[in-house]
Amino acid sequence: MKTQLAASLIFMPLLLFLLPSLTIHTKAEVITLTADTFSDKVKEKDTAWFVKFCVPWCKHCKNLGSLWEDFGKAVESEDEIEVGEVDCSTSKPVCSKVDIHSYPTFKLFFDGEEVAKYQGPRDVESLKNFVLDQAEEAARKAHLGSDKEL
Repeated sequence: MKTQLAASLIFMPLLLFLLPSLTIHTKAEVITLTADTFSDKVKEKDTAWFVKFCVPWCKHCKNLGSLWEDFGKAVESEDEIEVGEVDCSTSKPVCSKVDIHSYPTFKLFFDGEEVAKYQGPRDVESLKNFVLDQAEEAARKAHLGSDKEL
């Protein structure tokens, strides 16, 4: 009995140390964008950024629950698609610049330009279909535009 207790006491700190790292890897990466990072991130070449603009006090934002994180997980294997969020209560200049007047607002950016505002159903599959379609179209237009420049 003493041996089991001693073994438990030895492994408990190791378990407590490893547990947070396990949860970090299971959560999709939703990147918090701020006034300092927003412009540089959404200007990344050949990258679509789907961004949720929200405020902490908004009941509609709260009602989304884990939707945004679930959506992030659903598209994490997609190349060149990033998922971000902006807290308009702390990043007011960003929200003013991209014309945010209601919450939550979802916008897609490609190569630094706003491509589309999402106004469809709020479920993972609808969000994913929208992003994949719009990002593909934006990439096609950007590629056609670069061909004309040559």
